[in-house]
Amino acid sequence: MEENAALSAKSLIEQENRQYNETNALYHAAAVQFGLSDTAFWILYALYSSAAPLTQVQMCAEWCLPKQTLNSAVRSMVEQGLLLTPAPGGKRAKNLNLTEAGRALAEKTIARVVRAEAAAICRMGLERMETDLAIRQGDGSFFRIDPMQQCSVFHLKFLVFFYQFSF
Repeated sequence: MEENAALSAKSLIEQENRQYNETNALYHAAAVQFGLSDTAFWILYALYSSAAPLTQVQMCAEWCLPKQTLNSAVRSMVEQGLLLTPAPGGKRAKNLNLTEAGRALAEKTIARVVRAEAAAICRMGLERMETDLAIRQGDGSFFRIDPMQQCSVFHLKFLVFFYQFSF
């Protein structure tokens, strides 16, 4: 039984990872089509979609972007005239702002992606999308590691969760 549970868990996690990578590939293809790096794409997406200003710290945390990668992309986008940042020496938490050129680029690129996402959600059904999102938000806790414990929380929850469904 335990061997079957392990095989079932392995199969499920492989399927989940393939699906995750397929989704990433779609967004990567969009970024390439628009002549953007993946990070520049997500910066534009986040700033275009956000109702409130975002700092680099918030963007790293909320969009799971590595700090150094984000810093490099922001610097490049500032040099290209797509982003404004407060002058050096200002507050530590600096809001990122799209310039007019950045806003125009986002309208030509990100707005198209957002419309395609909205159309996909309409085809899928809003209720199903909300359910899938709620499930995925809960799944993240299974994969977080508690550094104070010898064994990861992920490992324990993963085994318990998949063991329940292997019968």
